[in-house]
Amino acid sequence: MYVTHTNSVYSEDITLLDHVPYPQYVHEVANSGGMPVDQGIKTMPGELIDYVLKGKHGANPGTYEFIQALTELSTCKIGLILASGNNVWPGYLTTILRSKQYPAYKVPVMGITQVYAGYIANQIGSFDYISTDSTSCISGHSAWYTAYNMLALEVLDAVVVISVDNGLSEEYLTIFGQNGLSKLVHEENDPSIIKFRLGHGCNITVFETKPESCSYLVLAKITDMHIAAESHPSPLGISCTGEGYKKVINNVDTNDINFVKMHSTFSADNRIEEEIIKDKFGDIKLINYKLRIGHTMGAATAIETALAIQEESGKFLSLGAGMGNVFSSAVVEIL
Repeated sequence: MYVTHTNSVYSEDITLLDHVPYPQYVHEVANSGGMPVDQGIKTMPGELIDYVLKGKHGANPGTYEFIQALTELSTCKIGLILASGNNVWPGYLTTILRSKQYPAYKVPVMGITQVYAGYIANQIGSFDYISTDSTSCISGHSAWYTAYNMLALEVLDAVVVISVDNGLSEEYLTIFGQNGLSKLVHEENDPSIIKFRLGHGCNITVFETKPESCSYLVLAKITDMHIAAESHPSPLGISCTGEGYKKVINNVDTNDINFVKMHSTFSADNRIEEEIIKDKFGDIKLINYKLRIGHTMGAATAIETALAIQEESGKFLSLGAGMGNVFSSAVVEIL
């Protein structure tokens, strides 16, 4: 499976959100959607998708035109998958009282990701297949895995995967702050506390099985992928032996890889992930992105893998993990 186009929006800057129950610095893109989002007219995930399609707020131009041209090719059957951490975006179904910063949405049906997938597909062009994925923090990889299998079976010729999530919804900020997972304001000046900050972002990647017949750019090749689960008493943690990581590492061909893109949440789980990688590969180069761009939740595996494709060289293993005891891997050869 070939990567013929990829584009992302995210933020490396940090902004203080002090109007939430657990004040914390976050990685916020631009003005977080501005007035339409503030008034509940538009969704933040929808705005992030728009930024990538139209090349706004750090995203490169040309994504909308690239996909539209692809859908117009009579030789290609095209699919679209919208990946996000939940099948209903936070803020639509919630017990948290609405506030000025988090208003009630005016068009709640647009918070259902399958509805939004159909909406955005019809804004771009004609697609032969539309679906969604909501496998928590590995949603991006999980949608890529669906694309990988559909292209291998020759059901489709190309798949557009939109991975997006709003880690700055009050629901995410409360859950992660309450459980001490994200870095809070009072922890900022303590160098011994290393945690991720929450963020939001979007990645759009186009996959093709025969790029010579559909388009002209080839950025990378996905040579292998795997999705797995493990048994654990808590759906929020991972086993002390890291069985999920072992499954997704051992069930792909990792010969000749040059580095590993870790999931790396800078929690106790990090030690388990690092030990498993070291046992398998020895002293190999490790990279992570969450201290740089924050944890973008359901978009994380896609944004981070795409960053590695754009910034690194060689062949690498990209890992992911998510709530609900799910794990993912992708072997990527950068071309």
